[in-house]
Amino acid sequence: MIKIAAAFDKDNNCITESFLSAKCFKIYDIENGNVVCSEIVGTMQGDLEQTVGLLGMLDADGVICGQLGEAEETLLVEEGIELYSGYYGDPDDALDFIIGKE
Repeated sequence: MIKIAAAFDKDNNCITESFLSAKCFKIYDIENGNVVCSEIVGTMQGDLEQTVGLLGMLDADGVICGQLGEAEETLLVEEGIELYSGYYGDPDDALDFIIGKE
């Protein structure tokens, strides 16, 4: 099973433009190319190290977001988290594209 987290704005049901502006993550558990469950988890908005640490604690294998700064990219890569940046809109649609459903 793999876990992918989407930097998420639940009020607008969309991926946040900036990784650090995310108030929550939508966490997807994926098995055999299918989402088996998802949940929404609050973040440490604005605190880069704590937010990346949270993704590590959640065993996230990847993160979907709009934009990433250099420091964000560096910490995520050091944590072993794959980066899927440049995505906007519905996180479910982005995930489907990433896992090859579209």
